[in-house]
Amino acid sequence: MSQKLRILVSAAPTGPWSALAGRIEAAGAEIRHLAADATDIPAEWTPDAFVTLPVPHATARFDQLDLDAWEAAADAELNTRFRLGQIVARRMNEGAGGAIIHIIAADGLPGAAEAGTSAILSYASAGLSRGIALDLKPGIRSNTLALTPDAASLDAAAAMIVFLAGEQGAGMTGQIAAITPTELQLFAQSRPLRVAHSDGGWDEASLAAQIARWSPYLPRLTENGEAL
Repeated sequence: MSQKLRILVSAAPTGPWSALAGRIEAAGAEIRHLAADATDIPAEWTPDAFVTLPVPHATARFDQLDLDAWEAAADAELNTRFRLGQIVARRMNEGAGGAIIHIIAADGLPGAAEAGTSAILSYASAGLSRGIALDLKPGIRSNTLALTPDAASLDAAAAMIVFLAGEQGAGMTGQIAAITPTELQLFAQSRPLRVAHSDGGWDEASLAAQIARWSPYLPRLTENGEAL
């Protein structure tokens, strides 16, 4: 019988995301939790994967967000992922490597109007994940997974997490995906779509003309996958 995967999950003692650890355990992994203020992990327990979880967010239009709410959410969502990710990555680097999986709320990525701190920090978390993947390849893999915290989606996410943590998921890193009980989406990432050249440099008129030629190809703002 093969050894169970060891998966460390950032602590979410209450709220809808707290059930995910149990779903991962039911999918066959050995689970431990890592508190937000942790400074180390047990010396005898090196994880195969680390899962970071989202936090509750203030919902408001950008120009109406409270600065204190923003700073609290940024610390809980982004800075905690950074701090704990470093702790785990350093331990993984001492061993055989591993996987880091950043769970983000589906309303944050691809985003929705007035999603508040969720949309901003979900994109920031995806950027953090890509940075980890680029810096720590090939030993450590890092991916972002968007979902809603309903029971069926948590079950689907648990299966995806076990896949990413194991040998079969070793070829996937630096990616952004979303999962539901019936659908798996792979997201496009920032790369040039069109390139224009100007021998005489750029001014307002030449830029206006070029952008007009590009108009059919400009990605449209979307909300939950629908064009606005």
